[in-house]
Amino acid sequence: MITLSMRSLIIQVLLILGTLLVILLIAWIALQLPATQLDWLAPARATATYFAWWRALLYALISAGWAAALRMRAAPVDQQRLKSLGLIGFSSIILVELSRV
Repeated sequence: MITLSMRSLIIQVLLILGTLLVILLIAWIALQLPATQLDWLAPARATATYFAWWRALLYALISAGWAAALRMRAAPVDQQRLKSLGLIGFSSIILVELSRV
């Protein structure tokens, strides 16, 4: 018989793998776009490097805040919630970056 903690671990692993599969599918779809569909992006690419630095700074600050929150000695339930929130946030950042093409 599978214990509750083992079932929870299996569900978490399946959720993570499912999320990764969706992220890879979105990346594959983005790579399959023909160049003619991307012509409207030409004016925006001039400022892309400027905004890339700001995005990198924002993501670094988010990661540092999340790591600092993980280092705090909180209840195990709060730690689990924080890890789940971090996974959701990290996946969201990846999805946003992959959607930028």
